[in-house]
Amino acid sequence: MVTAGRSPQRLADVVVTTELVGRDRIEATGATNVAEVLSEQTGIHLDGGHPTGAGVMLQGLDAERVLVLLDGQPLGGRISGNLDLSRIPTGIVERIEVVKGPQATLYGSEAMGGVVNLVTATPDSAAWAGTATLTAGTRGRREAHGTLRGGSGPVSFAADVGRRQLDLTPGLESASGTGTDRWDGHFRGRWIADSTVSLETSFFLVDEAQRWRSGQLHHFADNLQWTGRINGRWTSDSGIHRFEPTLYTSSFDHLSRRSSSTSPPAPETGSRQMQQLWEAEALYGWDGEGVRVETGIEAQREAIEAATIRGKERVLTSIEPFVQLPLRRGAVTLVPGVRASWNSEWGTHWTPRLSALVRPAASVALRASVARGYRAPGFKELYMQFLNVGPGFGYVVRGNPALSPETSTAVNGGVEWNGTRAYGRLQLFHNRFRDFIETRAVGDSSGVTVYTYGNVDDGTTAGVEAELGYLLKALRAEAGYSLLETENEVTGQELLGRPRHSGRFSLRHAAEFGLRSTVTGVFTGAATVSLDGDSARVRPGFLRVDFRLSQAVRRGLRASVGVENVFDETVDGWPGFTGRTLYLTLSAEAPELFPGGSPR
Repeated sequence: MVTAGRSPQRLADVVVTTELVGRDRIEATGATNVAEVLSEQTGIHLDGGHPTGAGVMLQGLDAERVLVLLDGQPLGGRISGNLDLSRIPTGIVERIEVVKGPQATLYGSEAMGGVVNLVTATPDSAAWAGTATLTAGTRGRREAHGTLRGGSGPVSFAADVGRRQLDLTPGLESASGTGTDRWDGHFRGRWIADSTVSLETSFFLVDEAQRWRSGQLHHFADNLQWTGRINGRWTSDSGIHRFEPTLYTSSFDHLSRRSSSTSPPAPETGSRQMQQLWEAEALYGWDGEGVRVETGIEAQREAIEAATIRGKERVLTSIEPFVQLPLRRGAVTLVPGVRASWNSEWGTHWTPRLSALVRPAASVALRASVARGYRAPGFKELYMQFLNVGPGFGYVVRGNPALSPETSTAVNGGVEWNGTRAYGRLQLFHNRFRDFIETRAVGDSSGVTVYTYGNVDDGTTAGVEAELGYLLKALRAEAGYSLLETENEVTGQELLGRPRHSGRFSLRHAAEFGLRSTVTGVFTGAATVSLDGDSARVRPGFLRVDFRLSQAVRRGLRASVGVENVFDETVDGWPGFTGRTLYLTLSAEAPELFPGGSPR
């Protein structure tokens, strides 16, 4: 585990509750994008984008306030604050680490609701191995993915390439005139000089084309996203000192167009937005007797280029040092920490945290934390200049450079028990937020309403999450439940789009002759999605049940068949298509491509 502490540690030793979705659970879902995997976890809800996309909410805080990492580095590519996780293929992900509650002390802005870290497979030069997967299904689902792992001596690598096509668009419930086509690739290489020094590099690319229809218009969105990372690691011979420098960059090119025909217009007729992030990071760790030091500093430069941004181009720079001191004595671990964030636009902000872990027995863990979180205003909120005029309507949206960061104070507590065949977890949380940024009308000019952004909303989210699991020979059963209470203290009403009740269950069975079966159910309770005076529009509750069978045909070859939403339950206003779909998957695995050694 790395997300909860910025350094590798056992899951049992982390002081904040961390959920791990391993490779076996990812494969059991049959999902080929990260959004689908996360939507089946307790207390995680889909958050639709504007107009498309599939982000996630944690502890009642929307996707704009959830930080997503790829191998510990921030993923760019947000559109109107939402990061579309359906863009990320599961084929490159070895595990997903989810830490709920503010993690600003370690990760800075956007981590108010929590952190989702997508961890890719670590290269291994012990053997050359490869996999190939083909999937076909209803709604035009056509997918292919291939991997190659290998190396020689101190050098190793892992490479992935894939294509995913679907006659649906993420975040849209309509299936009329919709479609998504994605190419993706990932590479991760490592060089181990000796037991103390290593160097690693990685690259990720996704090229996406979306289309959908709204009224008489056809919409087209083309997204090109890539990230690059170089990371070094030095550990002293004694293992007491660690130093880890990282250089990272992320680029996102978004082109939006619309037409009265089904063919996309020329690129120069559309609206283009280009985002760029550069980051330099240095981490240092020291292990002493009963105490550790984990400290680091990050320097970022964010840039955006878009016609809707005042001045067309804007740049933000920031410098953020942080430190935390894990103190351990017997069964008790205390971890105080603090982060100082300086930004060229909004100044300085401090985010402290205090976490504790108590183990009264080897199988029982008690965790608690109190932390401050924050989200810095984005380019859109600071600098937007947008005019929309049509028959009978008109409005303009203007950014507000005087905005301050949103803030939150959160208290989390939980108990976890792990037995030989069963486990149980219970977590309670309370988040109080201040100065959330929302739009507000500030005037009217010649019949055109003028809106701007302001730090206007205060409120709370609070709840309980519980999970149980039991293993009986080849059968594994799991269940989870989440209760969520929210309030906007300015209006006295609940926050929109947050279900009060939700839950999940899963049954997985592995037979001796290679047959694996999985049944999962996800229930999302009713939620208020819009308010108009005293009247409210409520989205009804929704139960989705999925079924998957997988059979080993021969050595290295496996066939799988699945049904998503077995009972064809549908619900209006859902952030995505909810009808029944079927699929068939064939996968081949070669665990040793070159018996006897590396290729020559």
